[in-house]
Amino acid sequence: MTGKSQTAKSNREIRLKFWGVRGSYPTVDQASSKVGGNTSCVEVQVDGRRLIFDAGTGIIPLGKELCNGAASVPAAYIFLSHTHIDHVMGLCFFEPLLTAKARTFILGPGGSSGALTRSLHHLTHSDLFPVSLDELKGKKEIFSLAGGEIIRFGLPGHRPKINPARAGNGGESELRIATYKSPAHPLNGVMLYRVFYDNKSFVYATDIEEQDGGYPEIVEFSRGADLLIHDGQYLPDEYFSRTKPRKGWGHSTIDLAIEVAKKAGVKRLALFHHEPTHDDKTMAMIEDRAKQLFESSVVAHEGMEIVLR
Repeated sequence: MTGKSQTAKSNREIRLKFWGVRGSYPTVDQASSKVGGNTSCVEVQVDGRRLIFDAGTGIIPLGKELCNGAASVPAAYIFLSHTHIDHVMGLCFFEPLLTAKARTFILGPGGSSGALTRSLHHLTHSDLFPVSLDELKGKKEIFSLAGGEIIRFGLPGHRPKINPARAGNGGESELRIATYKSPAHPLNGVMLYRVFYDNKSFVYATDIEEQDGGYPEIVEFSRGADLLIHDGQYLPDEYFSRTKPRKGWGHSTIDLAIEVAKKAGVKRLALFHHEPTHDDKTMAMIEDRAKQLFESSVVAHEGMEIVLR
């Protein structure tokens, strides 16, 4: 293969990198250092754009890398699953938002126009944070999503185009993102995203508490994806514990996540949003168990890269 052919092929890839994989709160203990302790953040490089899913503490080192020595900071498109604190606690420390010439687009669930903006303003209320959202120097635009949209992109660095799904899915090679709002997380539900590009796709489905057999809507939303990133916070013994059950807390067991992966016919499953008390030894056991149930399973860890070709 010639150098030009290799470059053309790499330009058609979807390249994912996990910067934060923990749920609930970050951890710093040495026993968990292999999997990592930052909360949810996944970077995706595709079609000359940088997409970021969730803004947990993992977005802090990502932002520093983006701005480190860069003459111009590339635009970032941040997609929030919801605004619970573990998914937005890194946002105010995201270096491009502190950099005057940088541009960031933030999209996430909101029941009405401006709802997401109002939620994020709570994050920087003066009782909680010394700098308001409006005072952050970087250029930013915030868009509320209701679910059921198709998001398309113009030129890199330009505002995304948000349309109802009925407007059509577009060409198979076009970069686009479908949204689905699930009620399966307390109290206001959670947004799922499916990224399509060049006949490949992946689904980002964190903070989902699946029912037995999976929710049909989520199974269908994930149908045939090349990769499913799915919440798998608990072991069954924890979820159904007689002394401290986690059922109703808004998260899945690894078994529930695997049921969805199987029913949806996905090619690979990345377990995500790990229980913060699970150390590296426990996570290795979880990965072994997951592979026995669904061979193409992996436990996501910080620094892991997955390339869809």
